[in-house]
Amino acid sequence: MNGTTLLQTLQAILPASRIEEAARDHGVITRKRKLDIVTLVRALVLSAGSDDSGKLADARRRYLREAEQTVVRGAFYAWMDEELAVLMEGLLEEAMYFARSRPAFLPGILAGVDDWLIFDSETITLRAALEDDFRGSGSPAAIKVHKELSVGRGCMTYCHFGPAREHDAPNLVVDERYRNKGMLVDLGYASLAFIRDCRDHGARYVMRLKDNWKPRVTSISRGEVREEFFAGTNLDVLLQDEVIVLDSHCVDAEVVIGKGKQAVCARLVMIPGPDGYLAYLTNLPRKSHGPKQVAELYRVRFEIELDNKLDKSGAQLDQIRATTDSSVCILMCAALLHSLVVDLLIHQDKLERVQMEDVRRAPLHRLLLAFAMRAHHAEMLCLWSIGMRGRARWDYLADLLFEEGRDPNWRRRPSVLDRLVGLIAPRGRPRRRKLRDCRPSAAAYRSALRVKTAA
Repeated sequence: MNGTTLLQTLQAILPASRIEEAARDHGVITRKRKLDIVTLVRALVLSAGSDDSGKLADARRRYLREAEQTVVRGAFYAWMDEELAVLMEGLLEEAMYFARSRPAFLPGILAGVDDWLIFDSETITLRAALEDDFRGSGSPAAIKVHKELSVGRGCMTYCHFGPAREHDAPNLVVDERYRNKGMLVDLGYASLAFIRDCRDHGARYVMRLKDNWKPRVTSISRGEVREEFFAGTNLDVLLQDEVIVLDSHCVDAEVVIGKGKQAVCARLVMIPGPDGYLAYLTNLPRKSHGPKQVAELYRVRFEIELDNKLDKSGAQLDQIRATTDSSVCILMCAALLHSLVVDLLIHQDKLERVQMEDVRRAPLHRLLLAFAMRAHHAEMLCLWSIGMRGRARWDYLADLLFEEGRDPNWRRRPSVLDRLVGLIAPRGRPRRRKLRDCRPSAAAYRSALRVKTAA
């Protein structure tokens, strides 16, 4: 990864020509005034703010350093209007379209589909003054971000905002867009309608079995079965009567869930876990994915939890203290764009490691890279204005970012996705052994001292 790649990624997400064109189309600039829209948008995205000043105050500080003309505080906050909010939403949509156009990297058991998609939502608490517009459930005012994370591209490819009180399930509609794709969902999206839609539209899925679902077993392909049973017997009855023995063995069966016209067929796999057996529902073929492979795929769903942590801790999505609807939308889009830039840089670095077969180089960590970008975003904004004329400075900045963003615990605790991809390395020598190998022994030190004294 070098400065050219860093600059190209930033320009692909926030191109100056597209920002200016969208500003004219949406009426952000209706007359000649002191607004440098390109600098303003880039300052909003790259500056993450702090707990003391806030994102808008920090963005204004960066804007004043790079803009040609100064602006008073009141005029700056007046720019956070509905037109700019529409502009930021459009830029976020185009950035996600760019992310979807990137080639997917799906080796090993991840293959067999066009891409694996993970779905989740995150709730953002807002000021109580916005209760009428953004009514929350656990807090007076809140808004929910529904996300779609691509495993093959390593970043968010779709998102939309919704009421915090609304359930997650209605926000995921399986249609032709998900044909030949895999879907990893948690219990918030699990329903019989979801399984039926995946079957009708040719989508693969992996999800946990709900506790209140009572699957009926029609056949068993794998597992220790002590006696015959009637097809359609309840799974709990078979386990209670020890017809199916859970003695550290995996279970792979065909089940029916629901009754009447609402009934659906699914594949049920059960594997032993640290606190008992874990049950999953899927429609993956048995020839390519056994029970343990299905469980490993579901563990990849934790990637979206790490991405949510990047949004809230790295881009400070949960630190929005705006008091108007437009400012809330602007800051949310800016935070998500910030996270998208980080994810794209990490995915590009992963592809380079795979291509060069450099498994001994530490991968980039989401939060560490986000913190490094926050620390050096002022220099990044300054270099952005001169482009590739400052290539040496871009290379230096890229080396600095990627050195500070490396994961220090990657050998000891590699992620599930890194294990599946094969980007793991043996553990290094313990620190005490390193010090012992580098430190000369007492006998060697005395011998060298005698030679030095004699000379």
